Amino acid sequence: MDVRLATLNDAEIISALNAEVQTVHAEALPHLFKPASPETFPASFVRQLLADPDTRIFLGSLDDEPVGYLYAQIIKRPETALRYAWEHLHIHHLSVHRTQHRRGCGRALIQAVIQFAKAHGITAITLDVWSFNTPARSFFTTQGFTVYNENMWLDVSGPE
Repeated sequence: MDVRLATLNDAEIISALNAEVQTVHAEALPHLFKPASPETFPASFVRQLLADPDTRIFLGSLDDEPVGYLYAQIIKRPETALRYAWEHLHIHHLSVHRTQHRRGCGRALIQAVIQFAKAHGITAITLDVWSFNTPARSFFTTQGFTVYNENMWLDVSGPE
């Protein structure tokens, strides 16, 4: 598995690779996530992300064929009266084509983002994972991630 930082020329490929992760979310929570389509993560938006100096998108390939990507963003939280300043790298997306699952692609993308963080003096990497997504939760745990915060919700849209 070869992993490199994506360029503007990779926007179409990344947009297409997003269908995997978008489909998982849309099938589980169709009232929140739109079905995968060219409009859900369009190449034009990917280009905007790639132009952002705090965003990094890593592209993974097997035999010169792109099979996955990881989209991360450097988050800088200023100090407040309650908290110290905190800079971390947040993973927004990790998507690997289903035909390449369990072949080390995701692990290689995670290793690339870890090396990037270390090289830039960033000491923490965060991500969100939906509670329904057992395979993702398991994968991230095997990569060393642990729960540090939990979000909860109450759907009050139904009848009283």
